[in-house]
Amino acid sequence: MNTFVKSRQRVTMVAVSLAATVALALTGCVSQPGSPASERPSNSSDSDTSGSGSSPAASTNPSPSSSAVAGATPTKIACGTLLSAQAVYDFNPNFGLDSSFTPKSGTAAATAVAERGTACTWRNQTSKETFTIAVARPAATEFASLRSKVATGTATPGLGDAAYFSSSDSSSSGAVGRIDVFTGAYWLVATSVYFGSATDAKDLVTTALRALK
Repeated sequence: MNTFVKSRQRVTMVAVSLAATVALALTGCVSQPGSPASERPSNSSDSDTSGSGSSPAASTNPSPSSSAVAGATPTKIACGTLLSAQAVYDFNPNFGLDSSFTPKSGTAAATAVAERGTACTWRNQTSKETFTIAVARPAATEFASLRSKVATGTATPGLGDAAYFSSSDSSSSGAVGRIDVFTGAYWLVATSVYFGSATDAKDLVTTALRALK
């Protein structure tokens, strides 16, 4: 009787061992998980101080149509004329003109340049942050379209015929302030992380507007 029980136990142990082996083999057939997150391509988009991404300020930077650009009036004005060295110094003596500046696609400055206008940026020599001012004379339809899109911002009296301020968190350094001014046939836009409100940009914008007369 004891011999029979021992035989049954050996058979049971063999069966359990065989089942474990089969289970292990089946586990090895399961598809492996995807690549680690660090190896997957990033979907994040870069941005700059003129605004980008899905923020309200960035959404007001449509690419002008070819017909709108064709109707634009060339507005070529030297950066030193738009803002004198003294005006920049009065704002902050640590800023200097960035002569290598090229507007990033999708920004307000790029839109102004596409509209045959001028865009200039000045860089803080310590923080490397910038402020940018761009000006253009778009075709009448584009001018109206730009004004309509930014009119959702805060109205800012005392600048041109109409002015609107907005801000967006599209910079790693913080919110980017933007002020759009419409005066006569001109559209002027100024952007920077230094513009926490319209008041912060008002002196620079007022000076730049004088250069358009």
